[in-house]
Amino acid sequence: MYLLNIIEETNVVEASLGGRIDADEMRVLGEELSVLLNQVETQNFYVLIDYSKAKPLDSKAQIELAWIKDTLFESGATKIVNVARDDSDVVNGTTDRIQHVLEGREEFLLDPAEARFPAMPAVASRAFVTYELKAA
Repeated sequence: MYLLNIIEETNVVEASLGGRIDADEMRVLGEELSVLLNQVETQNFYVLIDYSKAKPLDSKAQIELAWIKDTLFESGATKIVNVARDDSDVVNGTTDRIQHVLEGREEFLLDPAEARFPAMPAVASRAFVTYELKAA
């Protein structure tokens, strides 16, 4: 079981997972996240994935979750914060996603209250420059 939410004031997409989540349910979560992201009005957003109340994910569900995270980055996620069940999940998650962790794009915590999402900068509109040819 899971719950999805958008916190519009901070551009945070929140996914709270609980109970047993298998690969099929993880796929459905990915599909629903896709629909939810169509409601986000900016191209930049943060993601909070809290699986601290979920049962341990099997390997197939972990693969689906990694795919969802990669898709979130491709869709404009600035940072993904994972709230893990225990220290071993923090270590395993950090190890599995080390490149994103080193880049500061992904973080693993034990307490959701520790999650920090800096204010998003205002999205600047692009200025188009018109060049004119002057007669010599």
